[in-house]
Amino acid sequence: MASKTKKLNLKGKSDKKIANEAQKWKKTVSADAAKISKAGKAITAAQKKIDTANDYLNKSNGYKAKSSAYDALETQIEAQEKLLAKTKSSSKKKTITSKITSLKKDKKSLVSDMKKIASSAGYQKQMSAKTKAQANIKTEKSKISSLKTKKSKDKKIYGQYSSTNTARKLAARKKLQKANGKSIRSKIKAVKKKYSGQTAIYRADLKTSRVFMLGEFDPSETNDQDVPTNEVDKSDPRTNYSVRNSKQLSGTYYLFGKSFSDCDKQYEILQGWARKGVEVTVRGFSKWNHAYLSSVGKTAYTAGNKNSMQLSITFTYAQKDKIAYAKKKTKKKSKSSTGAKTGTKKTTHKTVTVKSGMTYWSIAQSHNVSVSSLEKMNKWPATKLPIGVKVRYQ
Repeated sequence: MASKTKKLNLKGKSDKKIANEAQKWKKTVSADAAKISKAGKAITAAQKKIDTANDYLNKSNGYKAKSSAYDALETQIEAQEKLLAKTKSSSKKKTITSKITSLKKDKKSLVSDMKKIASSAGYQKQMSAKTKAQANIKTEKSKISSLKTKKSKDKKIYGQYSSTNTARKLAARKKLQKANGKSIRSKIKAVKKKYSGQTAIYRADLKTSRVFMLGEFDPSETNDQDVPTNEVDKSDPRTNYSVRNSKQLSGTYYLFGKSFSDCDKQYEILQGWARKGVEVTVRGFSKWNHAYLSSVGKTAYTAGNKNSMQLSITFTYAQKDKIAYAKKKTKKKSKSSTGAKTGTKKTTHKTVTVKSGMTYWSIAQSHNVSVSSLEKMNKWPATKLPIGVKVRYQ
């Protein structure tokens, strides 16, 4: 039974330490996965070597084919010898004895061929490659097993650091937002004590405490709806719903600063918010929690004032939407809806009926196929090929 990963005591550790450990263990888990993948590729490469060796060793005139034929001859000789022991007719005995002699001759020939093949350099080379590849597969499988156990433990450790890091980041963000919100409210309150007709603009996510206090002149809010209608003969059009397609606030605003250069710097920040699509909160003639700066323009001087800048701003009301990523669709086999008849496809298998004395080897020789392919296509072993069955050879 696998041992449980001990729960880490992360209390008292700094945020930086937690973040660094989370990153380190994430890399460790990735390294484990890479090693597992590498071992898997090594197994695939070793299996290819085994397949290459098998292709060589399983040739129709190769060792395995002759070995299967040898086993089949052994079975036939044994059967003929049993039949000879039971036979009383001298003519039949003579026929059976002749057959046994012929079978033994074939057997002797096969033994000679097998010795030649087994002692050949090609055979020995392929057998050596196959044995080495099999050993490599065993080693890599053992390695994968160990790596999977290690990865599982490393992943649990990473999970503890990662969840703690995420929780601390969330807590820090909430703390910052709370502090920035308090600072923004204080700034707005201070300005409104001195001046009226002010519009406050600040980031909706409260990532900073920056707030723009703008003088507001002639603001205008518009709401546009699409109202699809259906025509009716000799009567008024009909509809049963409407959809808002636009909600905007526009006007002239005044930006104040210590100097025109200071105003210009503030303007660049405001324009940056517009360009980057920063969601803002507006508090003035209109009070919107969700808005975007769709248009920002400036005029150099306002009635000779050098510490103010006239702006033309258009806000568009919109809420931030979540991006939904489409999942990869897997192709599913659909049932035919054409009403066509369904049934089993006609096979093109070629077979031969087994007669007395026939073996995989003899069938292979007659139809120019390998013994190994016959063994794969048929369920009967080479040593027990029943008479009367149909052996598939193509």
